[in-house]
Amino acid sequence: MSIEDLDDVLFRFHQDAERVTPELVGRWVNRYPHFADDIRAHAVEIVDMQFLAGRDIGAAKAPAAEPATPVAGTTLRAVAKAAGTSLRDLADDLGIARSIVSDLNTATIETASVRGRFVRLASERLGVTREWLSAVLAGPGEASAGAAFKSEGVPGVGRRRTWEEAVRDSDMEPARKAFWTVEEP
Repeated sequence: MSIEDLDDVLFRFHQDAERVTPELVGRWVNRYPHFADDIRAHAVEIVDMQFLAGRDIGAAKAPAAEPATPVAGTTLRAVAKAAGTSLRDLADDLGIARSIVSDLNTATIETASVRGRFVRLASERLGVTREWLSAVLAGPGEASAGAAFKSEGVPGVGRRRTWEEAVRDSDMEPARKAFWTVEEP
C-alpha cells in the first residue's frame, strides 16, 4: 500500500463526508480497515474544521453544531492531533503529568472521577465543549501496544485507577498535585 492509496481514500472520504456520522465512519473503516486510524483522525479533523468555521462566521449566524457525541473510536490523541497538538504538549500546556494524560487516552483512569478542572482546561485548550471532551474520555480509549502484544484474546484495560490515585502516584510537585485534586466550585 502506498501513500497515494491513503491520499485517494481520504480524498474520497472527504467528498462523501458532507455530514460526518458514526455510521459513515464505520462504513469507511469496514471498507478500508488498514486505514482505520487515518479515517477516524480525518473524520475528527472534518468535524473540527466545520465547528471552527461555524465559530468564525460571527454572531450574525449560528455556529455549526458540534456532534452530540464524538465519532466512534475517537481518542484523546485524535482530538489533540485535530487541535494541532500532541498528548505530550497538551500535558505540558496544562501543567499536568504526561502519564495522566496518557492514561486518560488509554482509558485506564475512571472517567467519573476525572475532575471538572481538567475537563474545563483541556476542552478550552483543544477548542471543544466540555460535554464533547467528557464523551471522548468515556470512550474505550486507545489500546496500548503492550496490552495487544501480551494478550491471547482481545486486550482489556484491567483495573482502572481513580483520578486521585493517578495524580497522587504521579511525579508532579505537591502544589501541582493539590491543584489537580481539588474540585472546582
